[in-house]
Amino acid sequence: MNPVVRAVALGAGACLLFTLETVIAKLIAGVPIATIVLARAVGQLAWPLAFAGRDPVGLLRTRALPMQIFRGLLSVVSWYLYFYALARLPLATATVLSFTSILFVTALAAPVLRERVGPRRWAATLVGFAGVVVILQPGSVPLDGAVLAAIGSAAFGGTIVLTTKLLARTERTETIMLYIGLVAVAVALPVALPGLAWPGMANFGLLLMAGLCGPFAMHLWINALRLADASLIAPIAYIRLVFAAGFGLLLWGEVPDWTLGLGAALIIGSALYITRREAVLARARRP
Repeated sequence: MNPVVRAVALGAGACLLFTLETVIAKLIAGVPIATIVLARAVGQLAWPLAFAGRDPVGLLRTRALPMQIFRGLLSVVSWYLYFYALARLPLATATVLSFTSILFVTALAAPVLRERVGPRRWAATLVGFAGVVVILQPGSVPLDGAVLAAIGSAAFGGTIVLTTKLLARTERTETIMLYIGLVAVAVALPVALPGLAWPGMANFGLLLMAGLCGPFAMHLWINALRLADASLIAPIAYIRLVFAAGFGLLLWGEVPDWTLGLGAALIIGSALYITRREAVLARARRP
């Protein structure tokens, strides 16, 4: 399989799992956000350890410890902001606001990662973002704490993509995920402890599923970033909108309107264009 196509397939799978994680988090009732973040952090830590084999200590070997710690801090702060926004916003709105991270990635990919971001990729990314604007309809969503938290989470998310791409050049996927888990648990545990209580069997099951979906999605996403440019992979996240709209309709009766259809067409079209063009360029570069 062409590496670009394979990267897109991994990215799409990650988007489905990330959406499932948010759906599960939204279904959890009466559980503090700090507990949800802790469950996510524990799952993040358990995932790489489960695949460590006979050398779990070997996963700690890294040539980029400061960057690993920084990447972990970015993740846990982003989780707090996003779960806060998700508890107060409709699923589709929270998902749309998260897409603003794409512009951060595209803007910073050249100076930070030394990637060549041409005018066509910029244009396709901006078309995708225009789809986000169409759906959001500026002025229809009040600029409150939940919206600002979602945008802040997106800003952290854009930085996460860039730091992950840098780490993926030299570090194992399992090592990156382990350090995210270690840092996240170290931050989330003392925050969650004061309000920690048995959430009930149903909520415990949902917390467990959320703790598994997130790390699995991250595993796929990191491997996608190994295969293609960050500015190419980032727009694939737009596909989450389709998944979010589907789950919103099935679980909460949120009927999509024409703006969602038009915006989704722009978003998916831009992602498909970037994918197809990069696949053609990758074949042209082969000896």
